[in-house]
Amino acid sequence: MKMMLSLVLAAVAGTATAANTGNPGGMVADTPGVERGQPASDHANPQDKLFVRQATLGGRAEVELGKLAQGRAQSSSVRDFGAKMAADHAKANDRLASIGRSVNGEVPAGLDPADAAFREELQREKGAGFDQRYLIKQIGDHQRTLNLLQWELSFGQNQPLKDYAAQMLPTIIEHLRMAQSAMSELTGSAPPR
Repeated sequence: MKMMLSLVLAAVAGTATAANTGNPGGMVADTPGVERGQPASDHANPQDKLFVRQATLGGRAEVELGKLAQGRAQSSSVRDFGAKMAADHAKANDRLASIGRSVNGEVPAGLDPADAAFREELQREKGAGFDQRYLIKQIGDHQRTLNLLQWELSFGQNQPLKDYAAQMLPTIIEHLRMAQSAMSELTGSAPPR
């Protein structure tokens, strides 16, 4: 009886240990090097593919909304910020597309439906209302982009994509600070620290 109990406990412990290891890297069965536990650094896992999709869609929205702000913003600082967003994100999008082609991730054409709907709403705004709605969106989008970059650095596998994410972090932080500063200028409040 004791021997039977010992065998059952050993089996349960072994199963629990195996279940806890899971697949933390999100490696799929066809990942080169998975049998050695060292996947190829240029191979993309599902997180890499999702990162390319989300970063591409977000970058497109930044360019579209930045161009809109260039032409419609009331404040010169918001117009300048829009121009910078359009230029910086167009360059980043080109770089990401070059790296992302090796990932073979699916990226839909055009804007994300939520961003397309926001663009339509923003086109109906004028003056200070336009400026504030644009900046509120920019602050939120850049905060989400920071999270996305950090997520790729933590869970991505493709080294060129991880390098891209690391190199983009300071730029996105700068963009966030610029948006917060422009908002504080519009509202007369101190920017967050």
